[in-house]
Amino acid sequence: MKESVYTLPEEFLRRIKIIYPAHFNRICETFLNKRKQTFRINYLKTDLNSLRNFLRKEGIKYKELSWPKGAFILNSDIRHFQRSFIYRDGLVYLQNVSSMIVPFVLGAKAGDRILDLCAAPGAKTTEIASLAGRDTEIVAVEKIRTRYYKLLANLKIQGADFVKTIIMDGIFVRKKFPEYFDKVLLDAPCSSEGRFYTRNPRSFRYWKYRKVKEMAHKQKRLISSAYYALKPGGKLLYSTCTFSPEENEEVVDWALNKFKDKIELLPINIPIKNARNGLIKWRKKTFLKSLSYAIRVIPNDYMEGFFIALFNKL
Repeated sequence: MKESVYTLPEEFLRRIKIIYPAHFNRICETFLNKRKQTFRINYLKTDLNSLRNFLRKEGIKYKELSWPKGAFILNSDIRHFQRSFIYRDGLVYLQNVSSMIVPFVLGAKAGDRILDLCAAPGAKTTEIASLAGRDTEIVAVEKIRTRYYKLLANLKIQGADFVKTIIMDGIFVRKKFPEYFDKVLLDAPCSSEGRFYTRNPRSFRYWKYRKVKEMAHKQKRLISSAYYALKPGGKLLYSTCTFSPEENEEVVDWALNKFKDKIELLPINIPIKNARNGLIKWRKKTFLKSLSYAIRVIPNDYMEGFFIALFNKL
């Protein structure tokens, strides 16, 4: 193991070793190097055959992934890619593959009423719009003003300006839209451990266990709001880009206990080799057995560490 990995917080590394004893060294390697750039198609502006032709004509090298459909690894210089009309005109969106998985698991489709509760900068919002199309009511909520304007800019470039946007704290959505949505995405603000990079100390300098607990408190308030905004029979997807069980399984377990007999976890089946089941134990805590239905994505050279859980409101 390279010495530079030990610039990461000692307590964080100790926790990773407990969560992933068999994958600890491999995960630590991912903190040492920049991940490969990945991008996805925007179906609002093109189709797959056209995009492949455009990429070849622009001299952009890529590897197309078998899943999720429409996802690519960029094998050309990022600046060359960003100068092309393909990027400038919003035919694609630069996005990590772990993040791309979320709208596929949510199952966004035409005719749905869909809420993106913490939407900025808009990667998943624009992907939902791309997959579901214009015959879908999509509401995107963001509370931080600077991030909200970034969301607006991305929606415009991607041709998804039919998405309704609201600047407000997501905890108040429950009152504005009681039992209104067929599907709710809560890609929750988190400690972002999946994005740590040793050559960028700003990516991890803020980390303390206190930060993890603080984020978990916010996440519980948001998941409660998401539940009340969801129709009976609707789907709620909870995701984070962090490893901490306090922000992942513990939040999901809390929601299942709070809304007992009114909500359940659904199994998630995705065709990637680096997916693992959610934890049912963490230190002295035991979670409900259905937490094994949740998915943990183990990071690799092109995917961030991620957590995904899918609820059904009974």
